[in-house]
Amino acid sequence: MKKDIEQWVSRRKGTPAIVKGTEDLLRIKFSDSERDLVETSWNKFFELLDKNELLFIYDKESDSRFNAFVDKN
Repeated sequence: MKKDIEQWVSRRKGTPAIVKGTEDLLRIKFSDSERDLVETSWNKFFELLDKNELLFIYDKESDSRFNAFVDKN
């Protein structure tokens, strides 16, 4: 699953990121994304995804960049 997420983001020319001024608010940064995003490593991204009990939702059937982070519970 991690590789699927990495590939999905990479194909859309994105990178994992955290909202500036927070320690764990995850986002995917694209070239036209808001400027207050700080790129992070994939290891940190997945660590925070697990720690915060989040699922990464994305549309793998189209070229859409739509994605969301939702609570596992």
